[in-house]
Amino acid sequence: MNVPVIDMILRSGWVARSILILLGIFSVITWAVIFNRLYYFGRVVKRNRLFHKKYMSVKALVEIEKTDIVLLSSPMGMLGLKGVGEFRRILDDSSTHTGIRDWSFFIQSQFSIAQERIDTVFAELSRKFDSGLIVLAISASVCPFLGLLGTVWGIMNSFFEIGNQGSASLPVVAPGIAEALITTLVGLAVAIPAVLFYNYFVHRVDTIENEVDEFKSLLFSHMKRDILSVLYRDKSVGTPKA
Repeated sequence: MNVPVIDMILRSGWVARSILILLGIFSVITWAVIFNRLYYFGRVVKRNRLFHKKYMSVKALVEIEKTDIVLLSSPMGMLGLKGVGEFRRILDDSSTHTGIRDWSFFIQSQFSIAQERIDTVFAELSRKFDSGLIVLAISASVCPFLGLLGTVWGIMNSFFEIGNQGSASLPVVAPGIAEALITTLVGLAVAIPAVLFYNYFVHRVDTIENEVDEFKSLLFSHMKRDILSVLYRDKSVGTPKA
């Protein structure tokens, strides 16, 4: 029993088969990216949620370091660790710098440095979120054109055979029609999932980035509050004017 799709592939020429091979490669890569991103975003959302729940129960910023290492590997966890690192750095700098007259300026400059470093971590995380999406965008844009190229070639091949054999019978035009049809179908079959999942992942990235950005603001406020609390209690550095 002949399978229509397989039969059309067997009827196609070397150009159409080359296009189908390229589309097959794009399909494998596309679905590999799709499954990878589904797993990655599912893990990120779960760990972010668990870490945020744990974070809301801590009082001192340094308690973040006691969180489970798996949760610390989440985007929010990485930001949290960076916040703790900047917290310790600012306190160390405030204790080693002597003769500071304007504590308000010193602390504000330290906060600006900490903000830049935390923003850098956030930017690196954002790049990880976008990883692989360019592949889906390429598949969504290139595969339809490959299918169209096969369609044009199949139609031209049919007209060539009609002129060569002087007949427009079905056996004469069938190979060209098969090439045009199969390349079009396969091109769309690869491009449509790429488009759908690209839009889906872009929405997921926006949602996750907004959540992480909100946490970043919360973390920075927590860090500033803890630093000012420590410095106000530490008489050796004087009373800063924040």
